[in-house]
Amino acid sequence: MTISKQFPFETIVVASDFSQKSSSTLRYAQAIALQHGAMLVLVHVIDPIGYAFPTGVPSALSVDQTAREELNRVEEQLRAQGISVHSVLETGDICELILQTVRDHGGDLLVLGTRGKTALGRAALGAIARQLLAKTEFPILTVTPDVESLIPWAGKWRTVLLATDFSTCSLAALTAAHRIAHRLLTVLHSSVTESDTEHRSHLEQLRFLAPMNESHTVPVEHIVTTGEAGQAIVDFVLKHQIDLVVLGSPATMLSEEDMHTSTVLQVISGVHCPVLCIPAPREKGKSATPAIESKGEETAALQKA
Repeated sequence: MTISKQFPFETIVVASDFSQKSSSTLRYAQAIALQHGAMLVLVHVIDPIGYAFPTGVPSALSVDQTAREELNRVEEQLRAQGISVHSVLETGDICELILQTVRDHGGDLLVLGTRGKTALGRAALGAIARQLLAKTEFPILTVTPDVESLIPWAGKWRTVLLATDFSTCSLAALTAAHRIAHRLLTVLHSSVTESDTEHRSHLEQLRFLAPMNESHTVPVEHIVTTGEAGQAIVDFVLKHQIDLVVLGSPATMLSEEDMHTSTVLQVISGVHCPVLCIPAPREKGKSATPAIESKGEETAALQKA
């Protein structure tokens, strides 16, 4: 087990529905926990709407018992590997209860599985994921079912891509990306159209914001490109070996129609690697994002720039 002082996540909450596709999400989170000595909190929320059948209570009790047995089984497996683990079984509003679990256990990171492959299938990001991205004050790591080949690099990400539009939340994401890139940090900015002068200006901004990671050992590549941001990021990931994409989280609730216009949703649904979504720092008087809180001075400096 390797515990990194650079790693900002000590308590990882994993939302699971126990489906076969969610098992890759759990294995990915497990690899992070093993790599960095983090604690795992497993949360499974049962939707009470599923109880609205003639069989009523017996069906509800059966679902609850099955879920608890599965959680206990997973806990035993994780403890056998030396991972500190706790599980939570709730019934009610899925989104709110997941967020409350993160708060109650002092979570630094929420790991969420995504199921879709393309287009409508990737709308399996669903209302839950869209709500979580909009409401969370915590970083969210989305993991696709086809992440298996990248599990050996979970928590020790070799190549990290940070996409920025110079907004507050993307600058906070840059701070996080600096801390977790092990071999190469690529910082990318894309806009639909821009002149040569704007191109040079944006490249200069990237070089100023991300000259080198904080340990001064990982090289930083700066890329300014033309095109719709979401597609530009997806195209770059598909052409290069990227272990992790880091983005700033959207500040508003996204609808299904936003699948075609939201950069974050396009990236999450278009790449095979995990995507770490970092929310903007909270307003004064509100709790700060755990992963960013210890880097408050650095984040403030980036925002002023």
